[in-house]
Amino acid sequence: MNPATERGFTLIEMTIVLALAFPILTGLAMTTTSVNQSIEANSRAADVNTFSRRALLRIANLIRPAQMSTFRVLSVALDVTELRATKVGEWIVPSDLVERPGLEFRSASGLLSMNAALTTSERRTVFVRDPTESPNGVDDDGDGLVDEGRVMLLQNGVTLNILQNVEDLTFELDGRLLTIRMRVARRATNGRIHRFSTTSQFYLRNN
Repeated sequence: MNPATERGFTLIEMTIVLALAFPILTGLAMTTTSVNQSIEANSRAADVNTFSRRALLRIANLIRPAQMSTFRVLSVALDVTELRATKVGEWIVPSDLVERPGLEFRSASGLLSMNAALTTSERRTVFVRDPTESPNGVDDDGDGLVDEGRVMLLQNGVTLNILQNVEDLTFELDGRLLTIRMRVARRATNGRIHRFSTTSQFYLRNN
């Protein structure tokens, strides 16, 4: 047996092998980290997508049985300009094709299906901006979210917080067609902000 074939690696040979292997191992580690971060980002984005759709569906389900004749909307600057309101934030009779941040309505109670006059008490679904934010398209409080606030449901003197970290929520009427638009933001563990915008449309009761 040839003794030369049985000898181990020398220190120099080991150093050369390690020097050649180090960039490869480093590249593999960086690739693995990048892949893991990408998977986390995609997973977080998917979570925001799913969460947003479910939240908007919940809001839509609250409004869907509403009686259109009972609708009031939260006035915006355009309503003041066009003399439908004396100030921003009044509850007024809706006009078409204007996006507004709040909706007031009554719904059929469901207790007597043949009695359309039997309704619930007034309900309000409102987008309330955080006190540290202004509607200026800027991240005023430095948390990465822009103009954010929460969606509130008010009924019978009780206020429920439906959803937080909402950057925008509007209601727009076009005849009997109601369009609800919402943008939600969530921060991932790496600090990245994931946003998702979703829309729901449906026709209202014509009564």
